Amino acid sequence: MNGHDLTRRELLAASLVIGAASVLPGLAMAADAAKPTAPAETTTAGGRLTFHGIDTHHGATIGALRVDLSRLEGSQYKLIKTFETVKNGRSDGPVIQGEELKVGRYELLLHLDDYFAKLGVKLPSPNFLSKVPLRFAVYDAAQRYHIPVLFNPWSYSYYRGS
Repeated sequence: MNGHDLTRRELLAASLVIGAASVLPGLAMAADAAKPTAPAETTTAGGRLTFHGIDTHHGATIGALRVDLSRLEGSQYKLIKTFETVKNGRSDGPVIQGEELKVGRYELLLHLDDYFAKLGVKLPSPNFLSKVPLRFAVYDAAQRYHIPVLFNPWSYSYYRGS
């Protein structure tokens, strides 16, 4: 045996050192990721409500969809705001946000009959769907609520998006 030969024990110890050296940077990154961080700053105080209408009849929202937003006050829904979707079917920014968004029950009224009439879609008279109410609740006014709606002249589906 010459001076450059390693014993099994020395080889095993060297392997452990090399292995540990390769793992340590990953452990340090994981420890940094586990540290609590300050919440990201937001541009608005409180939550917000956004909307996205997706026309599945045409494969894309190609017109402006009129939508009325109301909040339940007592036993009736009171109109808060009327808006039209922009080119891609989304609300032009938040529909309401911050102090305007309150805990409670809301309704979005979609004017589907007007939307398809403006596009010249041939439908039976009367239309199967006309004004479609979507009702939902805001239970934490500090959160973001996104309401995507898939619609066509005969059906619709909506959910809380992200």
